[in-house]
Amino acid sequence: MHSPVNADVVGQLGHLTLNRPESINAIDLEMMHSMTETLEAWSSDPAVAVVLLDGSGEYGFCAGGDFREILARAAEGMTIGSVFFRDEYRLIAKLAEYPKPVVSIMHGMTMGGGISLAGHVATRVVTDRVVLGQPETGYGFVPDGGATWRLARTPGEFGTYLALNSIDLTAADAIALGFADVMVPTERIAELKAALAADASSPDDTVRRFAVDAGPSTVLARRDWIDACYSANTVDEILERLWAFSSGETVEGLAAADSNDAEAAENAAAAADTLLRLSPTALVATLRSVRAARDGEELRDALERELRLARWFTTQPDLFTGVQALVAQNTGTLHQDTVPEWRPADLAAVDVADIVGAMETQLRHSVFPRGLGIPEEEHAS
Repeated sequence: MHSPVNADVVGQLGHLTLNRPESINAIDLEMMHSMTETLEAWSSDPAVAVVLLDGSGEYGFCAGGDFREILARAAEGMTIGSVFFRDEYRLIAKLAEYPKPVVSIMHGMTMGGGISLAGHVATRVVTDRVVLGQPETGYGFVPDGGATWRLARTPGEFGTYLALNSIDLTAADAIALGFADVMVPTERIAELKAALAADASSPDDTVRRFAVDAGPSTVLARRDWIDACYSANTVDEILERLWAFSSGETVEGLAAADSNDAEAAENAAAAADTLLRLSPTALVATLRSVRAARDGEELRDALERELRLARWFTTQPDLFTGVQALVAQNTGTLHQDTVPEWRPADLAAVDVADIVGAMETQLRHSVFPRGLGIPEEEHAS
C-alpha cells in the first residue's frame, strides 16, 4: 500500500520522506498526522540521533498545503481552520523545536507550506535546482506556517516584497535571504544522505562537507529600490512609490538611474503590475501580518496570529476563488494570465478593521492552547 510519508531508521538516522510525488508532495492531513506521530516516537527513541526530512520525486520537495483537500473538506462542512491549519502549524513548531538535530533537503519546487516545514529546522539544505516561493497572495491567501516570522527577518524590506509579490527564489537567493543555510549539488544528495546515515555525530558538519558556493544572489541587487518603495505603510502607498520610481521620480532619496539594479525602473514597474493582479484582501492582510512579526516576536506568536488569519480567510471569497482558479490553470481549463474575480477588486474597498480584528481575536482552538499561558477554556470561540 502506498504511504504518503515514508519513515525509516538507518543507523541512527531517522529518515522522513514526503511521498506524494504526483502532487509534488502537497501536504494533507494524513501526512501531517503521520509525520507528527513519527516525530513524537523518535523524540524519545535513543536509536534515533538525527532526523532527515526530504521529498520524493524529481519535481520538488513540497508544493505547499493541499488546498484541494481544504476545498473538499469545506464543502463537507468541516471546520478547516480548526483542523487543517492548526495541525499543520503544530507540526511546523514540532520540527522547529525538535530536541534532536533535523536536516531538511529542499529540491525543485518548494512553495509556501513546504518552506515552512523545511525552513525552521537546524540545518536547511537547498539544491542547485530548487525554486522557492511564497505564492499565497496569488490565490487569495496569506503567507502562513511561520512564514511571516521568517519573512520579517530578511534584510531590509525583502520580506515585504517577497510576501506581497510572490517572488520565486533561487538557491543563492534563499541562502542570502535566510531561507536556507547551504547548497548541495543535486548529484551529491544521495552521497550526503548516505554520509548522514553512516555518522550521526555531527550532522551540520557532515552537510557542510558537501556544500558548494551557490553563487551571487540576483535579487540582492534590487535591495535599494525595494527598501525605498516597500517601506511604505500601506499597499496603496507601495504602489504609488513603485509607479513614481519607475517613472523617473526620486523615492526616499533614490532615483532609478542611481540604483544598483541596472533594470530598476523596469523591475519596479513589473512589481507594480504584479500587485494589481493579486487579491487586494490578501495583500492588505499580508502586509499587516509581516509587519506584526517584527520586533522580537517569537515563532509561536506568529503561528497563533497566522492561524487566526487563516481561519478568517476560509470565510472569505478570495481564497476559494483563487484556489479554484489555480486548479483550473494547472489543469489547462483556465488561461494562466486570467486574473480571478477578487472580491473586493479594489484595495480601497478592503475592510482593514475586519483584518485587524481577525489578527487579534483569540481562538478557543489555538495552535498552543497552553504554550502561551492561556488556559484552553479562556479562549474565545
